[in-house]
Amino acid sequence: MTRPKGGPGRFRDLSGAASFPVVKRPAIPYTLTDGSVYTRSADRRTDRMIPSLLRNRKLGSKLMLLLLTVILAPLSLLGLLFYQNSVEWVEEKSDKESLQVLNLVMQNADEMLRGVETQLLDIYNQDDIIAQLSGSVPDAAGSGENPIAEDRISRYLRDFLRGKDDVDSVYFLTESGATYFADFRGASLFTDQIGRNPQWLERIAEENGRIVWIPTYEIAPNRYSPDNSYYFAAGMSIRDVTDELQALGALIINVKISSLDRLIGQVDVSPNGTILVADDSGNLIWHPNPRAFGTRMNEIPFYKATKPGEFVRFELNGESYRIGRVASGFNNWSYYAIVPQLDLDAQTENQKRFLVVTIVAFSALFLLLAWLTTHYITKPIRQLVVAMKQIQKDSQGVKLQAQSNDEIGMLQMAFNGMRGRINDLIQEVRIVSDKEKEAEIRALQAQINPHFVYNTLDAINWLAIEKDENEISSMITALSDMMRYAIRPGAPWVRMEEELQWAQNYAYLQEMRFEAKFAVEFDIPAELLQLKVPRLLLQPYMENAILHGMENLDGGGLIRVGLALESEDKLRLVVEDNGVGMTSERMDSIKSRKSHGIGITNMDDRLKLEYGAGYGVQVESEPGRGTRVTVVLPVIRDENNPRGETDLWHTER
Repeated sequence: MTRPKGGPGRFRDLSGAASFPVVKRPAIPYTLTDGSVYTRSADRRTDRMIPSLLRNRKLGSKLMLLLLTVILAPLSLLGLLFYQNSVEWVEEKSDKESLQVLNLVMQNADEMLRGVETQLLDIYNQDDIIAQLSGSVPDAAGSGENPIAEDRISRYLRDFLRGKDDVDSVYFLTESGATYFADFRGASLFTDQIGRNPQWLERIAEENGRIVWIPTYEIAPNRYSPDNSYYFAAGMSIRDVTDELQALGALIINVKISSLDRLIGQVDVSPNGTILVADDSGNLIWHPNPRAFGTRMNEIPFYKATKPGEFVRFELNGESYRIGRVASGFNNWSYYAIVPQLDLDAQTENQKRFLVVTIVAFSALFLLLAWLTTHYITKPIRQLVVAMKQIQKDSQGVKLQAQSNDEIGMLQMAFNGMRGRINDLIQEVRIVSDKEKEAEIRALQAQINPHFVYNTLDAINWLAIEKDENEISSMITALSDMMRYAIRPGAPWVRMEEELQWAQNYAYLQEMRFEAKFAVEFDIPAELLQLKVPRLLLQPYMENAILHGMENLDGGGLIRVGLALESEDKLRLVVEDNGVGMTSERMDSIKSRKSHGIGITNMDDRLKLEYGAGYGVQVESEPGRGTRVTVVLPVIRDENNPRGETDLWHTER
């Protein structure tokens, strides 16, 4: 056989061509390991709606899970609501108690500060001392100082300090720049602070006789005190007793921060809570950590977010806090309580443990009740399942005793009726089977002996040889070999070598029939000839290529048949032609058509069912560009020649 001229020129890339869609198969029965027969539906929408947790579980497990869900879900929900309410109750209780503590601290602080205010007014009301300030005249030397007045004022201030443990020092700062003070340290260290904070005196002057509270400040270590010292102060302006419009200076009392430490430092709003005090300008007055003094409260986010008498939740440095505030009507100081959420969580831990123990106890009780209920309800069903498994092996003697008149009892009685009907059907099937076998034997006896056909063809062959009709002889020989191959008994899988011989005979006859319109080329490596393939595998694809691709060609047609090893367990067979091609409608018509009993789609279904989705048939075609059929087959080796030329993966080299 020779290839017609111009054949290869008609091949084009078919990678983008249409392909046969996967055929939706009907329900296919299959048998489980226990012998039960079910039906796998092609439509799986119902399966997707069933939770995978329940789909493959027994009825008892489903019923028990349902009972536990119905009981435990409300129980857990009630427990969660109880826990949430307990958390809210703990927060409300903590807020209320913290506000009570803050109010108590504020009242005690106000009382102490009123005492400081009283002391300040006592000095202010000493007319003779004020007169000394207003009557001070420079000495004869014009130095601007009056030693007599200074001595009298200082002596009065020292007497004033005696017995006042919370007061550190008292200062008179005159408009002329003179300073009179009484200080237990024996040195005027406060004047340094005045120099660094001139706004203090400015504010005292602006308030025109009203008391001004100076925020907490720090005195650095010195020879009188080795550690840092902290103070806050109260001050007011002083005017001449004879002329109220004449400002004389400022009177300032410095109070030790320890006075507030005694009132606040020993009070706890929670195990890890903190109390802060700030003035109306945002200056920090008191903090348990002295290093915090100097911090501006208006730089802290919760400064303006907290309203007096209320608590808010705030996140600070990644931790949650509840922050509350009360404001003093005496001097507008604000007292803050900062309670860590962890302290509140610790208070709810007991409720949480009680809740967990209660839920676990009730869950165990309900689990036992659910198991007893499920066991009682499903017992007849389990008996029915056992009987069904027994009837798969032998239907004789299997009978259930109905124990109730409910649906389960009706099912048991229906099972007994079904068992009797199955026995009757088995007998009927046996009778029909025996009759069919007899009919088959008679039909076989009536058939023409194949040997008669072979002998007749052999006689015609010899006659053609005698007449020198060599082509007729070759055609008869090819036809005889094809018939012998097609109807011989044996397994449905044959060696590729035998299938190739049949295909070559078939191609030869078709080339003779169509007067060499086309040629057929086979590209099958010798090492694959011993692998097993389905009998008559090539017939439908070669027939399709000839009838639908080559019949309308004037010549130059080419059909290629190739076989290659795709992987260790897969073969790839390709049958392609350069014929007229097909439209998608034409392919839809051909894919379901059978040729000599073997359809293209039937082979696809058979391979997918037996070996999986990775195997099957794919058809690609475009009008005017030819057709390409690809078949993916499993690698099945000849048992009589397991290695040899076909064992490509273990060939000795």
